[in-house]
Amino acid sequence: MWNSEAPLKLLQSMPTQLTIENLKVIQQTIDLDKYLNSQALKRDLCGQYAPFCKNCDKGILKYPCAVAYVLMMQAQGSDVEIAATEEELNIEPEKAEEAYVIEPVKLEDVQTEPEKRPEPKKFIRIAIAKRKH
Repeated sequence: MWNSEAPLKLLQSMPTQLTIENLKVIQQTIDLDKYLNSQALKRDLCGQYAPFCKNCDKGILKYPCAVAYVLMMQAQGSDVEIAATEEELNIEPEKAEEAYVIEPVKLEDVQTEPEKRPEPKKFIRIAIAKRKH
């Protein structure tokens, strides 16, 4: 369901010490894919979208999906670390309403695998005509 390749490629292109800007880009990539999958399934996938959702703490973090993804990658042995401070990561209580306003991302900016569509069925139609005398 979720495109694990897009955030992985992003993470591999980033430094091992992730800044708040790096987390923002990862969050946008995950949000875009989560949004597209939510639209396709006609339901909100927040909290059940990917394996890292169990580590999500969307109540206090600015980029909860990105942080949860990085924690999952660390558990799998990746040497990536979050260099952002707690002050940068935490949502200020008075700005909690604005925290989930997602900045638009152009589809051209996110590299994803092309959607695999089934090939149309090919068949031959055979007709037999009888000649009238």
